[in-house]
Amino acid sequence: MSESFELLNTTNVVAGTVGAPGERIFFLQARDETTLVSVKLEKGQVQALASGILELLEQIGDESDPLKPADLVEPVMAIWTVGSLGVGIDEEAGRFVILAEELVEGEEEASTCRFHTRFAQARGFATHALLLAEYGRDFGRRNGHRRH
Repeated sequence: MSESFELLNTTNVVAGTVGAPGERIFFLQARDETTLVSVKLEKGQVQALASGILELLEQIGDESDPLKPADLVEPVMAIWTVGSLGVGIDEEAGRFVILAEELVEGEEEASTCRFHTRFAQARGFATHALLLAEYGRDFGRRNGHRRH
């Protein structure tokens, strides 16, 4: 079993890529004041996560302005590859929660990452992630991100 993480007060959550077009590797990265966590995932997972976040924010009636995420912190060192993703609301804390579960084989126990974010952070992450997945390298150039 790999290491699990729970970041209760994230300062940034971002989806990003490393690599040449057609060979890009997608990452989900979150940080708080002391910890930086990166996991590897597929483009389709990024799209599904972002869409799920926006749907949930719409269901609860959140209309916060998106908080633009900072770029990936490089070099990106993924702790593991994502098998499944989930989203939810921590009503007690008034936070959005992104859950990533490790891809494992057989009966091995999966590690997890839980990233608790403000609603504006979640909306910013989702908006950025959908554009990244849709437009790829062109999105990065238009928004001042450097190519890898």
